[in-house]
Amino acid sequence: MWQELIETLNELNKTYCALIALSEKKHKALIVIDLKSIEAVNGEEAKLTQRIRALETKRQKALIDLAVENRAITKDTKMKDLARFAPTPNHRLLIEKLHAALDTSTKRAQELAENNRVLIEGALSAVTYHLNRIGGTKVEPTYGSGGQEVLSHGRNFEYDA
Repeated sequence: MWQELIETLNELNKTYCALIALSEKKHKALIVIDLKSIEAVNGEEAKLTQRIRALETKRQKALIDLAVENRAITKDTKMKDLARFAPTPNHRLLIEKLHAALDTSTKRAQELAENNRVLIEGALSAVTYHLNRIGGTKVEPTYGSGGQEVLSHGRNFEYDA
């Protein structure tokens, strides 16, 4: 069971590293607004997140199996504390290293995801602005019922002609 946990943590870390590389690629594509690259990266990103979900389920199952075997391990046991229950010093060292690497990888992946989210929101705002400008729509400086923005639509065409 310990070996299964170690293998799962290793696979999780590899998958997060792949997700980080993909997020960096997506960041570059978002900056230059390369829609084909963004679409391709989104597909790959979906596959990786699906893989992470599957590995996370496998990790949780391995932890449950370990908890059944050793009652000192509970659902609240942190990964760094789990290492002290490892059967050999080698297992303990591997779990500690993998935990540290996985912690670094997940934080970096979250940071990149947040940066990309900001770029996406900025691009969406720019697109919305230009569509509204083309369509003659403008946002009024007041709010309507429910706190929604009030939009007014200009007439860009003369229908009476």
